[in-house]
Amino acid sequence: MKKVIILGATGSIGTTCLHSIKNKNLPLEVVGITANTKVRELENIGDSFNVRNLHLATNQARCDCFNYYNSIEELLDTVKCDIVLNGISGFSGLAASVKVLERGIDLALANKESVVAGGSFIFDLASKTGANIYPVDSEHSAIKSLLDAHKKEHVKSLIITASGGPFRTLDKKDFKNITVQQALNHPTWKMGKKITIDSSTLANKALEVIEAAYLFGFNENNIEVVVHPQSIIHSMIRMHDGAVYSQMGTPNMSLPIIEGLLGVYDHSNLVDPMSFDNLTLTFEKPDYDRFPLLKIAFDILKKGKSYAIAFNASNEVAVYAFLKERISYLQLQDCVISTMQNDFMDICTNLSESIEIDNKARAIANRYINSL
Repeated sequence: MKKVIILGATGSIGTTCLHSIKNKNLPLEVVGITANTKVRELENIGDSFNVRNLHLATNQARCDCFNYYNSIEELLDTVKCDIVLNGISGFSGLAASVKVLERGIDLALANKESVVAGGSFIFDLASKTGANIYPVDSEHSAIKSLLDAHKKEHVKSLIITASGGPFRTLDKKDFKNITVQQALNHPTWKMGKKITIDSSTLANKALEVIEAAYLFGFNENNIEVVVHPQSIIHSMIRMHDGAVYSQMGTPNMSLPIIEGLLGVYDHSNLVDPMSFDNLTLTFEKPDYDRFPLLKIAFDILKKGKSYAIAFNASNEVAVYAFLKERISYLQLQDCVISTMQNDFMDICTNLSESIEIDNKARAIANRYINSL
């Protein structure tokens, strides 16, 4: 039985993981859980899974029947586990990832910002402490499986698929009228608000391109993005000999989450078998004119330095401003583009430096929003 701590247990990743453990009788024992503000949901999970070790980021009334820890560090130092699932959303997940890796604990990583904003230093940290990093994003989980099955030296490029989001066919002139509710209506995936908005702008795919480069060691010239509205193919690899291999399956995060935690394992139909009856798969080129944030990812990989941190930070600021209806959909895109025109040539080597660059980019993005 493998012992797991789930960071962000009340979010979409955490709840999907818990649902799979409960309904598929998996050899995973949840020994610790954390949340940001949802104290009642966290305690309900604790009761349902007999987990007594909890951490809540905010100061709220708590039930004395649980062991509440003051910090993630205290939880990790006190409660022994084999692996941690990081399902925290946003830049704050980077600090949590660093705390896990510093202790030499394996990390199943759903928080893509840890790689985007951490860059090479989190992999250096993992190497130093002997910890392993396992990708949990569906796209990167698929790529890992494909690379495991085919030697990397035979692979010419990685092909990351994108659904295209709810505005895939919307005329650019109508982008000025996009509402928050429309942007939250994703055609194939059910996710949290921030990642759903990112999927509508294709900023999420930009983050995944950057993440793939760090995870698998491919440069911007050897990473492709293809729009695939059905979300059946999760990723592909293009071989030097011209062949293309893909991982296919119905849109469901259970498989990448559990593979991140257990590796190769007989999941006993963890997800429903895919039917080929009346199945149609289509593919399109990304439209960088309507979705300019995706193109920025490839520019970032060329520049290097701290531009990835700035991209993530300015995008987070812009997305939350859009969700609060402070800015329009087009202004969301413009905020990120404007921020990225600044100088982010510093080389980031640790968490404190990453936080410093993050703060700088957020300040620039906020100035842009306040000037509107």
